[in-house]
Amino acid sequence: MADLTAPVTAPAAAPDYGLDAPGVVVGNVVGGAAALAGAPLVWRVLNRRNKILAGAVSGWLGLWGAVGIAQGGLMWRSSRAGKLDERDRLLDALPWRGDEMVLDVGCGRGLLLLGAAKRLSAGRAVGIDLWRSQDQAGNTRAATMANAEAEGVADRVELRDGDARALPFDDASFDVVLSSLALHNIGDGDGRRIAVQEIVRVLRPGGHVALLDFAGTAGYALALTQAGLADVRRSQRRLGMWPPVRVVTGVKATRLFAAQ
Repeated sequence: MADLTAPVTAPAAAPDYGLDAPGVVVGNVVGGAAALAGAPLVWRVLNRRNKILAGAVSGWLGLWGAVGIAQGGLMWRSSRAGKLDERDRLLDALPWRGDEMVLDVGCGRGLLLLGAAKRLSAGRAVGIDLWRSQDQAGNTRAATMANAEAEGVADRVELRDGDARALPFDDASFDVVLSSLALHNIGDGDGRRIAVQEIVRVLRPGGHVALLDFAGTAGYALALTQAGLADVRRSQRRLGMWPPVRVVTGVKATRLFAAQ
């Protein structure tokens, strides 16, 4: 017989990694819906004067509306499922011992940060962010720590406030440095280059870097190469996320290799 006096344990909350670029998603869907709704009205108004013009304008509005709604839907799916698959693909491609010090630059609600922490046994995962909600819905330290608790890795995770262009860490502090959909938010090319240089600075010799983004990846690869990283690679477009993303990877040369 079941023990009716035993305490009831509430199920752990599922992690929520948020909607990326919420303003863009909403803008696409609302704008697309408005365009679709307006297309018949434009047809009726313009058709009285010029049927060719009416067909062209209403057709353009209908197409633009359909594309906007589709784009918003693809971005929503990317945030809910696609980025989870791409996270696993990225992390699975890295060699893990379990004792690494890991940094996630622009960690947001912890997608890469916590995925890396789950691969650690004696290491630690540090996330740094400016916590801007326009980049990701509900992007706060509290939300990230709630996800860490839900994933069972809170004891291996540390969160810091900071800018990718001035990382508050000593040189050669991390074995792995990660970033996902963060560096493109730096508005100028020089700023993104400085951020990549900072990533290289805090990376230990022999350490790995992996940067996932939908824009700016050619610049990331160039900056890593110019900083002396070895085996710098830029993947093909990956359609599991929308907009499609690329991953830039590299390995920091060891002192022995660098001296040769």
